[in-house]
Amino acid sequence: MILTKFMRNNRLDLLNPYIGKWKTEGLTQSGEVITGTDTYEWIEGGFFLMHKIDVTFNKKKIQSLEIIHYDDMEDVFRSQSFDNAGKIAISTLKIYDDIILIFADTERFKGNFKGNTIEGLWEQFNGNSWEPWMDIKLTKIEH
Repeated sequence: MILTKFMRNNRLDLLNPYIGKWKTEGLTQSGEVITGTDTYEWIEGGFFLMHKIDVTFNKKKIQSLEIIHYDDMEDVFRSQSFDNAGKIAISTLKIYDDIILIFADTERFKGNFKGNTIEGLWEQFNGNSWEPWMDIKLTKIEH
């Protein structure tokens, strides 16, 4: 077996502002409340970012584990998440200065870093067009 040491891409450093625990608050277009926490931490070695989600969404407990990595070939971040309902989601993330964009098949997000907060809008694809789904705000509570 040949083991190869990988070089860490410096673009991964764009994820450093995420590191920590965040208070999560949101409201869907239909009035459903989202509350809980998001926690981001590097997996040893710094090649993969682990994102744990623990929220209540319309009185339903949602827990998810997401792993984010950098795709050198496409110059984007990729993620795969797994939730407590058995759902697996694959997304693409782009970061430009303080702008965060997340794209998946039926959901997308556009948000901004503002100090120790991330604020943005999730949209869902209804089969024909994108519609606003929920406003979300994360406030950093631990570094």
